[in-house]
Amino acid sequence: MDPSFWEATTRHQAPKSKKGKATNSVERQFRKNPFAWALATSIRQCTATKTRLPTFFLQDFNLIAHPETRKPWWVPRSLAWDEPAESQQETIASEGQANVETGPEPGVSEHNPSTEPPNVIQSKHAKPYGPSAYVCARQDLISAINKTGSGYGQHSRRLFGGCSSRFVRLAGKAVWREDMNSVILDRMRQEIVKDLIYLSRLCTEDSRHYIVKCHGWDDVRHKRQGAVLWFEGGSEHDDATKSEIQPGPLATYDIHNAGATTSVVVHNIPMLLGAKNTAEVKEKSAALGDGSLFMLAGRRTTNLQVKLWRLQGYMAEY
Repeated sequence: MDPSFWEATTRHQAPKSKKGKATNSVERQFRKNPFAWALATSIRQCTATKTRLPTFFLQDFNLIAHPETRKPWWVPRSLAWDEPAESQQETIASEGQANVETGPEPGVSEHNPSTEPPNVIQSKHAKPYGPSAYVCARQDLISAINKTGSGYGQHSRRLFGGCSSRFVRLAGKAVWREDMNSVILDRMRQEIVKDLIYLSRLCTEDSRHYIVKCHGWDDVRHKRQGAVLWFEGGSEHDDATKSEIQPGPLATYDIHNAGATTSVVVHNIPMLLGAKNTAEVKEKSAALGDGSLFMLAGRRTTNLQVKLWRLQGYMAEY
């Protein structure tokens, strides 16, 4: 009946309270700073490089049972589709950990399949089996997994690292897509395209100012709100589109003012999203349809800025 005993016993069982409004200026600045948000994520270890990093710099993988064959597949869980098709709802609800089969799957290479798995196992609603495994979110590293002579051959068998033997045995039977690096790249791009179109719609329909057009680099000096989006195809007199100053990977733009230097990130959208996705953004986003230089403004764009910076790191070659 001792209250202090029960408080000590149950204090870690209560659900965490939801985040409230920022109570001071420091907290408000932290919440709208994508770099602070990235560094504040949980620390995990990359099973390939044995490096401990915030999860922002890592790609998580989980085992999901194939809805038809029950074969376990490795899936980039955080990049899975948000909503499954209606016809898949019943299958997802009936999935369980005990039903995962580890036998060979007919017609698919066990470790290097190229067959597209059904969307049901790509959904966040599908039930994962075992803990999450983490690998550095680098395209060159993920493409090297299970590739002969890369130094990471058969690494999909060891993604669980030092977990219990039952998970290690299951990982040895799991299917790893040979085009996993391309799947992750496509999912990153699709999420960014979706966010850009959504923010553009808020700007045009609700008169928001999340995407602000800049009339040249000099105009960027006076805004300094967030990341800069660079598009190719402006007028020939627009200095933002000259080929000699096209922003490269991990580019920044320095603004000097009163003895202090502020750096803003510059994202080369055609380079990051590819021609097809860039054309879709231009076509469906009225706020981005006219012009070549834009700036993201407001705390609501923080999540998009985080995704863009993560895509920069994933595609970087160094």
